[in-house]
Amino acid sequence: MTLREFFMQRLTVDSNTEDRRRKEFNQAIFSGETGYACFNGTDLDMVLEKFDLAFKDYNKEIGG
Repeated sequence: MTLREFFMQRLTVDSNTEDRRRKEFNQAIFSGETGYACFNGTDLDMVLEKFDLAFKDYNKEIGG
């Protein structure tokens, strides 16, 4: 997967677990179907947090 794909996944796909303590937990902040924000008050910090997580996912995949 590319970094862009990891980023889009973090933005639009909820994880299987609902336990926020788990490392793989993810709550989508945008709809994968419409592209609209799922919550009121979505801000740049929320998006950048997802980018940081996607970058970590990407580095794990490429062995970095």
